[in-house]
Amino acid sequence: MKGQDSPATETNHALSLQNDDKTTSYSKKLDTLVKKLHIVNDENKDSDTRQNKLEEFTQEFNSLLNQPESVEMKDEELVGKFSNNLTILTKSFPLKSGQLNVRVMNYRAPKTVTGTIRDKYTFIQWWSTKQLVHAQMIEDGGPELTTDFVVRDSDKGIQLLLGGYVSIYHPDPVFVALWEFSGEKWTQKEIVTDKIKLPDAWELNEDTDEFILENRQHDSMSIGVLDHGDGFLIDSDDSEQNLIIEFSKSGEVRIDSEYSTALNTYSERQSYELIQEEYSKNGIVIKYPQITKLKNIAKQKSLNQILKADALEGLQNYADSNAGVHVEIDYEIKRQSERLLSVQYTGIHYMKDAAYPTHMFYTTNLDMKQVSRIRLRDLIKVEKPFIELIKSGEITAVQPEQQGLIGDFTKDDLIQLLANADVTKGSLAEVEMESFSYFTNDSLGMSVPMAHVVGDHAEYEIRLTQIPENIRQNEELWSELSSVEDQSVSTVGGEKLNTDQYEIEESQSFQTTFRRLWESTVCIDSSKER
Repeated sequence: MKGQDSPATETNHALSLQNDDKTTSYSKKLDTLVKKLHIVNDENKDSDTRQNKLEEFTQEFNSLLNQPESVEMKDEELVGKFSNNLTILTKSFPLKSGQLNVRVMNYRAPKTVTGTIRDKYTFIQWWSTKQLVHAQMIEDGGPELTTDFVVRDSDKGIQLLLGGYVSIYHPDPVFVALWEFSGEKWTQKEIVTDKIKLPDAWELNEDTDEFILENRQHDSMSIGVLDHGDGFLIDSDDSEQNLIIEFSKSGEVRIDSEYSTALNTYSERQSYELIQEEYSKNGIVIKYPQITKLKNIAKQKSLNQILKADALEGLQNYADSNAGVHVEIDYEIKRQSERLLSVQYTGIHYMKDAAYPTHMFYTTNLDMKQVSRIRLRDLIKVEKPFIELIKSGEITAVQPEQQGLIGDFTKDDLIQLLANADVTKGSLAEVEMESFSYFTNDSLGMSVPMAHVVGDHAEYEIRLTQIPENIRQNEELWSELSSVEDQSVSTVGGEKLNTDQYEIEESQSFQTTFRRLWESTVCIDSSKER
């Protein structure tokens, strides 16, 4: 006999249908917002239409963020959904009342719609559980761009500290704002500045409820939350005098410039670390590094964008899950220093029905100070003298069996390849036909494309000390490329090796090939000293 559903089962079924309806409703609203954003960004539409859609978008986006389903989307998913028009940062804070999750979002409207620099909208979303989700638009078309924040308990209740850039002068100056939570909403509070004295190098704007700090030398600035979460570290690139702004539990503000200088000294010894991120979707797995703990938050963000963009170059051609592509790429850090970072990517690329997989190789070289990519031609004059140096046998193949293959290239071929090294054209297939460079602690490396039967690509290295000064470009970067000095095989510790005190023991001898392809006999004699 067919049993009847119990009242509890019927209730659960009804709740399930309600949840399905909510999910469908949220999905439809999300798609509607995306369409409105497309109209806002469409410069072919008239300005009144775009302005109206902008107002609708910001209001409805705030309404959507109040729905529990919105917190189920990860930051990067939400950013991608809105075509990278959002910047999002989510954190979790342990408070007296329990764990509080907070997400701060910036939306920047097109200037062709607003006609002004006051084009940013800031939203804050908070929740303790997924059933208790709230959102509030706290900046309606203002100029500020929030880049970091902290939530904490204070004597006056829960406080939100926001920090970021005043975009009219970005990246100079920065702002700090204080908000308090009361009546189920956030309210901005004035920061008392009467007793604050700034070092001569700094200027404070007291005309608003916020701190607006500027370095008188107009250096680029960065702002980030202190480790203990009660304030911000603000610094400028070229100034020795940085600032720490701390908020006490009672609301008092303290500025300390000496402590931040000491912190800066420590940071120079170990200014950043690397962590691994992974892209995995539709048969594509790419691992790549990201920079963390860099003192300059703005630089860190820009450098990480370059690293991610280079690592995932060409994937837009394979976004379709039916593309039948399989990619596995990992990375190796070839050099990491305060000024220079060199990353090497290797892996395989296989297309459905292809006869064989292709071996991938590409690199990213970063100038950490200038926040820019470094290409081979930034370091080397890719002209005839350099090519002749390569052809003369001064370079060594990473895979010895590929040593002679470089001779198959004409001088003109090598100039064409290496002069355009480190420029990707937008697809994995094109990357396979390109040349790349990298640097290690003592060598400069170059990769050139090869036929599949010999490995798809070949890497060659040349010692930095073997590159004459008349071939070098950018002496500032070369000064950073410290190399290991060559040591003659006839010296040990700077003293001449007395080979007369040893004799060859045939049973303990073997042959090996060194970097310059010299064939040598190595002997080991631990007992027969003359």
